[in-house]
Amino acid sequence: MIRILSDLHWGHKASRVKELDALESLVCGADTVIFNGDTVEQKFEDSPAHLNHPLPPIGRLKDKIESFNSRALFLTGNHDPEVSNAHYCAIDNGSIIITHGDAIFDAIAPWSANARMLKKLVEQGLGKYHADGPTPFYDYLQVFKEASIREHAILKDYDPSVWGKIEIFARQAWPPNRPLKILECWKNAPKKAVDLMTQFGISPEFLIIGHTHKPDISVVGGTTVINTGAFLPWPGATAVDIDSNGITVRKVLHRKGEFSLGETVKRFKMEIDLQSLDAPVPENGTIRSKAESQVSA
Repeated sequence: MIRILSDLHWGHKASRVKELDALESLVCGADTVIFNGDTVEQKFEDSPAHLNHPLPPIGRLKDKIESFNSRALFLTGNHDPEVSNAHYCAIDNGSIIITHGDAIFDAIAPWSANARMLKKLVEQGLGKYHADGPTPFYDYLQVFKEASIREHAILKDYDPSVWGKIEIFARQAWPPNRPLKILECWKNAPKKAVDLMTQFGISPEFLIIGHTHKPDISVVGGTTVINTGAFLPWPGATAVDIDSNGITVRKVLHRKGEFSLGETVKRFKMEIDLQSLDAPVPENGTIRSKAESQVSA
């Protein structure tokens, strides 16, 4: 059985994941756990705030998952663009596609104070590919990862002082219409995700994403889009289980610091070839994990 989780944001102050042992109930029973992006915070990892309190290495999570007798597959997100060199994976010959979802918006995070910067960085990256002809799907996703890496580098002047914290608060509160932007993205995400697939001639029956932090199941054309939410206080997270007989979406519960699987939200019956799991990575892929964080697809 394959289980899919996303947006743990381990290392972020707002994440509910404080101790890795708390994940045991979510992991046990799964042969493979796919972490669909934004699993660990790599943003501002070189900033002064983290000199004395380094962000957690993905290797620790990988080892912990293996101690639960499961295998971990890490897909990249915009907060952890260097967690691996796998940007998406396919199951059952492409009838199921799993990707973080940061590439469905041209500004990656339209609700962010850095949206204009991100959009410009994406445009610059795509411009280089367009000069050489059509952009392959993997390379297209890679442009968004590289844009996030450049954003992290530009903004790594994160200051842990009182004034620095005030500056960060002001940055998070901007723009004033941010709540409306978030609601707009929640509404548009399913269609934009399917539009991205259509752009590259991909027609999955199921498309599993995260990124917007809003658990959701929507049908767009012939594709069911499942968003697994986030491990933040609100609006919550779901887990997607894939076995040979279908797909099950279940709530993720958090009580007394421990996580567990809750009630079933939706069950889709279909025959699935679990052995067909594939995470395409070109031999010349340039996104690589760092030192202890090295985890290949």
